[in-house]
Amino acid sequence: MRQIDDSAQLILIAGFAIGLGIVVTTIMLNNIIYASNMASESTINTNNFDISNVVQMTSEAYKGAYTEATRGQPFNGAVFNHYIINYTDKASRMYALSGVSFTLVNGTFYDAYFTENGLSDGNSDWVVMNNISVTDSFLMIPNSSSLGNEENAFEIQAVNQSDVSIWSLKLYNDSGNIGFNVTNLTGSVSDTAGYSLNITGNLIDIGTDFNFFFDTDTAGETYKLDFVNGSNAIGFFSVSGSLTDSQQFTRIRYKMTNASISMASSDSQINLSLPMCVP
Repeated sequence: MRQIDDSAQLILIAGFAIGLGIVVTTIMLNNIIYASNMASESTINTNNFDISNVVQMTSEAYKGAYTEATRGQPFNGAVFNHYIINYTDKASRMYALSGVSFTLVNGTFYDAYFTENGLSDGNSDWVVMNNISVTDSFLMIPNSSSLGNEENAFEIQAVNQSDVSIWSLKLYNDSGNIGFNVTNLTGSVSDTAGYSLNITGNLIDIGTDFNFFFDTDTAGETYKLDFVNGSNAIGFFSVSGSLTDSQQFTRIRYKMTNASISMASSDSQINLSLPMCVP
């Protein structure tokens, strides 16, 4: 009887030992797999040259180039290009320290859509600026040939905090001219322009007076500016003013360009073509 009890105890101890061995082996195997995956992911992250950082840096460089090119003057293409060349040189030197070559080729300018990202397939209905107290300057220079008909018009809306449109402007093609319709709190007015609409200055084509009623309709209101059907128009816009917290704001869409970026190390290379808003 004693021998039988001893055998049972040995079997039980052996079972525990086997179970413990399986657990230890499983943990070690999982650690090996995890370490392998971490090493693989680390290699991948190293080889992508921090692309998101490159895109962000280049985008900021284009904004800086536009600021320099318009400082106290109309847009100066030579100043803009000189700024981008300097940025490319500094970025090349910085990446060379880690064994990576960097090149940037600036593309030609082309008109931007009035979408959120400036591209034809971008968000067509979007908020240009929120919590506006006062708009000091608002200039629109659309390309009349890009505009749709009145039923597919590009529209700008000033919407107050009660989600009520207190002012709107529709732009459309009117026999090659810029047809527009202003709807305000008291009614609507229509006319045509050949080139530009200075909404806060109450001028069309620089020298012709036209009351857009924008200042009077938005006075004393907190509002946002919405672009609607932005894919139905291309061109330039500029709006600036003050927010409800007294912070100054400026939103400008001058042009678009394509930035061609190439980065290479001893074992890999990445080529990017990025559409850039300027600014």
